[in-house]
Amino acid sequence: MFFATSLTTILLALLSVSAPLISASPTPATKTHLSKRYTGVRIQSYRDGTCLTPYGPRLYDGIQVRTTQCQYAPRWDISPGSGSVLLHENNNYALDAGTGRDNNEIVKMWTSYPGLFQQTWYLTDDYRIAITGGDQCLDQGDNYGTQTYRCTTGNTNQVWNILFGDDLGASPVPLPQPVDPEPVYDGEGEGDVGGDDGPAPPTPTDDNTPHEGSNPV
Repeated sequence: MFFATSLTTILLALLSVSAPLISASPTPATKTHLSKRYTGVRIQSYRDGTCLTPYGPRLYDGIQVRTTQCQYAPRWDISPGSGSVLLHENNNYALDAGTGRDNNEIVKMWTSYPGLFQQTWYLTDDYRIAITGGDQCLDQGDNYGTQTYRCTTGNTNQVWNILFGDDLGASPVPLPQPVDPEPVYDGEGEGDVGGDDGPAPPTPTDDNTPHEGSNPV
């Protein structure tokens, strides 16, 4: 009898200890939703209604990015928040800001190195495309000059619309000069001229020329 009573007492004591432990067990974590990645979209300048495009007949490291009429522009992959801006048809190439630290830098295509400072852009809630951790924004200057420039509140040159599907956006405002139906690199110019006019087309170089601003780290 004494043994049975003791056993009962021990079992009750164990249950009283285990109950709080059971109730303290963690509940399954709530699933978090990953940020939606916009794939196959056009990126349209609010300033003049034109869309981003590599400026030339073929892709290579260093080809300048400018704008053209949206019906001729390629599609891009871009995420709300921070990440690479990739060419949809060939996502081995990413939008590259040179050093990503100075005004009036030429924006170009370069082999994608995820996490590289000058290839990591942040799509903000107010539709600016800025270098993550920096102060430079994608900026549409005069004469189709796509460049980097210090992010400035109220600067509509730095506002970009994301166009889905066959949407070509709002009717473009009158342009300063005709846009080539299909952008073809003319081989003229000597690189970035700076200022409000934006960068001139780069001087052609060998495709294998080292690019100091975009070596993987």
